Amino acid sequence: MKYSTLFVLLASLAYSGCGGGSSDDTTNTAAVDTPTADTPTLDEQLPSTPEAETEPADDPEPKFLISDISSGYYDKLYDAVGNELTLDKDQVLSMQDALVDDVLPILTEEQQNTFNEAYKAFEDLDEKNEVDKVLFSNSMIDAMLSSADKATQDKYFPSFRLFRKQTHHLFPILRLGDYSWLFEFLNQRSWLTHIILIPPETTDDYTATCRENDVPIPPDWGSDLWVHQGTATTDFLASRRTEVYAYEDPSVAGACMALPRWSLDTSGSEYIQFLGIICQSQTTGKACFWDNISKETGGRITGGEDLTFKISDIQNGDNLAENCTNCHRGKNVFLIHPDTPIDISDDYDIDPNVRYQPISAQGWTNPPAFAELGDGACASCHEIGGISFDYCNTVLRSAANQTMPSAALPAGWEGDETFYGTHIQAMIDAGCRE
Repeated sequence: MKYSTLFVLLASLAYSGCGGGSSDDTTNTAAVDTPTADTPTLDEQLPSTPEAETEPADDPEPKFLISDISSGYYDKLYDAVGNELTLDKDQVLSMQDALVDDVLPILTEEQQNTFNEAYKAFEDLDEKNEVDKVLFSNSMIDAMLSSADKATQDKYFPSFRLFRKQTHHLFPILRLGDYSWLFEFLNQRSWLTHIILIPPETTDDYTATCRENDVPIPPDWGSDLWVHQGTATTDFLASRRTEVYAYEDPSVAGACMALPRWSLDTSGSEYIQFLGIICQSQTTGKACFWDNISKETGGRITGGEDLTFKISDIQNGDNLAENCTNCHRGKNVFLIHPDTPIDISDDYDIDPNVRYQPISAQGWTNPPAFAELGDGACASCHEIGGISFDYCNTVLRSAANQTMPSAALPAGWEGDETFYGTHIQAMIDAGCRE
């Protein structure tokens, strides 16, 4: 972890009266004194040698900042204009430092001293590896943002949550027991909840809320209650192989769908990398979301044909970093490709009596339709959901180029003066480009 950026920034705050150690303590660079005529500034206390001046930075300069992240889904990150951002493992620590430098000056002097003390205490620990540093910095940044004003939270939290999710995949926690010392370190500062997304003792309120809204609750993965529908012939996320499973609760009207997406590991063997689950109530139109990300560690729960996990152990609409409603919007929550295994409408209730709304404590919404059923060429058969950059470029563009109005004769995304082209151009003009 590179701590110099934090200390240099705090040195500039010395003039506002930050407390610190005695003036003759030249080894504690975290301590900041109010300068006087007889007291050297922090810059004067630091050694100035050719070696120090030419010493390379601990971490490479990042290709982009955390604040550049605008959206993300299935472990991919994008900026505000839809360019994919590849998170480099070697740059994670520098990106964390840069965000600390942005947020720290916004906090109160007392808060700055608190976070400075924590940085210094962590730096003084004898044994810490790269994963420890990433986990600690993520936890501290989360605590910093939680202490900030609402405007700062709104500005940085969405990008940081997507970034933090990616770091869990780059720096996985294999065994929680190996980090008990770090958990205790954070617990002493009341920061433990900033590293464990949902503490183990917390009840699964999300499932209870879904049940209260007449949403069917999916079985644990691996249960024979899941019915295999086949392999998807169309997948807008370009997975190697996507299977389709469905479930219905005999006592709750509605349906659940699960899409295990297969990838290749480094040895060339297939494994399930992504597994999203969505359930929707036919009576209330409410929908609930889950993804195969561990609540405890933040890492993906992956495996082969024998993969199993409990629904209560994975993240859901209350705590997923990705906003599923960026793409899942419209009359019903499911993105259906007619006449493919993903179209389960013949056997399952996927057309709700009420236009669907997501269940999420994060403020997810299903915005009003861009074009209601019957309003325009592309809405001849189905509603067009509210326009967003992700929805346009992941769903609408892919559908126009591959499946709509039919896979045999798709309309194409770039509109012309044809029946469908005119409607597509209207969507593009309405906000599909930024």
